Amino acid sequence: MAKPRKITGLKPEQNYRTNARIILPQKVEEVYSWEQFIQDPERREELHNMRISIKRLRYTMEFFAVNYDTHFDDFLTTIIDLQDILGDIHDSDVVLEVLMNYKIGVQSTELPGVDTLITRTQDTRNTDYDRFLKKWQQLSEAGFKQKLLEIIAS
Repeated sequence: MAKPRKITGLKPEQNYRTNARIILPQKVEEVYSWEQFIQDPERREELHNMRISIKRLRYTMEFFAVNYDTHFDDFLTTIIDLQDILGDIHDSDVVLEVLMNYKIGVQSTELPGVDTLITRTQDTRNTDYDRFLKKWQQLSEAGFKQKLLEIIAS
């Protein structure tokens, strides 16, 4: 799991709003540092790390939400949705790993129930992955990152 990046420029004596303007953009950049890997569905670890970074951003946004108007909440809702989709992908990855390890351990070519479950789980993962990519592309085209950074800075 990716370790959180160190926050730079933070001074405890600064007010709450100033600290939000320092911390939140760095959390946004941490999320986007994983963007280079999302076009490859086999980059399971990187997708999971992106989910963890999104989770950190989410909790930081929730902590500082009192500084912002309700429009900020719309961005937070989107972040939560991304975290949920990536969580579903990760859940499928874990299930697939367990099932594949089971097949290897049993050493049987005849496991129709397990094979069916593997196929269904892979199909679910593919659907969730496609849903994530589509949402990410829509957000990119709408300038989500820049708009979020503008709200944070206001």
